Amino acid sequence: MNFNFESFGKICLHLLWPTNCPVCGKFAEVICNECIKSLFAEKIITKQLEYLEINSASWYHTVINQIISEFKYSGVRSLCKPIGKAMAEFFIEQNKQKPEKIDYIVPVPLHLKSERFYNQAREIAKGMSEIWGVKIFDGCEWSRVMPSRAGLNAKERMKLQSDAFIVPENIEGLNVVIVDDVCTTGFTLLRFSDAIKHSGGNVIFAYTLATVSG
Repeated sequence: MNFNFESFGKICLHLLWPTNCPVCGKFAEVICNECIKSLFAEKIITKQLEYLEINSASWYHTVINQIISEFKYSGVRSLCKPIGKAMAEFFIEQNKQKPEKIDYIVPVPLHLKSERFYNQAREIAKGMSEIWGVKIFDGCEWSRVMPSRAGLNAKERMKLQSDAFIVPENIEGLNVVIVDDVCTTGFTLLRFSDAIKHSGGNVIFAYTLATVSG
């Protein structure tokens, strides 16, 4: 009888750290790559908001919102990186190549005084970074404490200004892709892009896991 070390390792891991894929229930899997891809749209969803192109891998009002709730509100940080990898692979499949002439991936910063101990956008960016071979640009942050974007309507979201973000000057001359988990109206992404432009950076496009509307 052949001994399967991989299966045995997964069993041991599951006993020490019980986890199951939130989609199919497979044990010892944070989330299956096949399950992630099954939640993506048939093709990348693209919308234009002023000058900014926003790409998304899935629609929010599907099972994907449960996955987002897991890493955003239940602290399941380990979901983010494999999702980021799958997003990066999905982009390559759809465009037949990696994004060209990109210097950095820039995650939307975590709100000041957030109860979350990690930035889910940066964790997603880590997975994307491995697949695309592009480094993450750190140092951007909110300039002041802001209310949760989740509780705002479209009109309130539109009031956000680019000075809500602090972007280091060493981004000048760099081509970047902005990354976040969800695009609701797109105005957070747009104003963050404005702030990057004011500091001399060039935003090629934004890429999110999910979008509320096309």
